[in-house]
Amino acid sequence: MKRSFYFNREYLEESLPRDSRGYVGTFTALAASPDDVPKIEAAVDGQFRNSPVQTKTETQSAFGLSFLAFLGNVKLILLGVSSAVTFTILLVSANTIAMSVRERVREVGVLKTLGYTSGTILAIIVGEAVTISLVGALLGLGLATLMTSAVRSMPTFNAQLETLTIQPSVAALCLLVAAMIGLISAFVPAFGASRISIVEALRSDE
Repeated sequence: MKRSFYFNREYLEESLPRDSRGYVGTFTALAASPDDVPKIEAAVDGQFRNSPVQTKTETQSAFGLSFLAFLGNVKLILLGVSSAVTFTILLVSANTIAMSVRERVREVGVLKTLGYTSGTILAIIVGEAVTISLVGALLGLGLATLMTSAVRSMPTFNAQLETLTIQPSVAALCLLVAAMIGLISAFVPAFGASRISIVEALRSDE
């Protein structure tokens, strides 16, 4: 382990209930070579096979996977939560952009008076929404990078957390999803605003 956290075990024992004292949940052993791992596992488990508290010796990666399996299908849970959050953000963004476009109908009329085409106005509104979404995604990725860096610097028993990073493919996917949210949420109100006539836009009170 690259990082360790040391403390007085006797002080910890005193803070625990009496029936919980004297127990250790995990021991870490360093093998001389990968070939020795199966032998060590068999020797340790064989020594405690008939004891009241039996052991289960496994590699650190296998321990991490078993811990995740204990929590359940984490990938499916995270995917479901992420999908729900993404859909909620899409609804909120669509409502916000629709309100913004309704309040700027007169500006659309002025732009058309100056010679802007419907396609140009559509591109301006959609581009603005996509830009805002991408800026939010970049801020989120920056915050996630800081959080993963903090997790890597914390003492942990799981070696996989020491390599926790935001992969470039994940960052690219986040930016793509953010751009799609901005595009989808802005297209309908932007299309409606771009098709409005100059007279109707200039007479708008909103």
